[in-house]
Amino acid sequence: MTYNGGISAHAAKVNTRYHRVFVGVCTEVERSVKDGSELTGASGQPRDTSNLYFSWIGKFLSRFSWRLATNVEYAPIVEENVRGVQFRNHGPHSVAMTILGADRILQTVTERQRNA
Repeated sequence: MTYNGGISAHAAKVNTRYHRVFVGVCTEVERSVKDGSELTGASGQPRDTSNLYFSWIGKFLSRFSWRLATNVEYAPIVEENVRGVQFRNHGPHSVAMTILGADRILQTVTERQRNA
């Protein structure tokens, strides 16, 4: 193998690992927002009607671009718990808690990939 070939092979390997970590982080973020997560402390979306829960859609926009979004108009009201509702099992602030726990998500996913 030539020097350039070795560099190219290594770059491809790193790129593949980076992509696996990226996909893993996206998966954990979606899980945290929708279902709650022990990594972030997020409680997940309320499931009284499941409308809000199922409205959260994660979508890959390109190889390294991803978006999690909802089109439910009352999502910010639930997220911020504007009405002071007592939720059973799930509750508000899942997006905020997920953002605050992003470092733990990245650390955990990276560790999983390292051990894979």
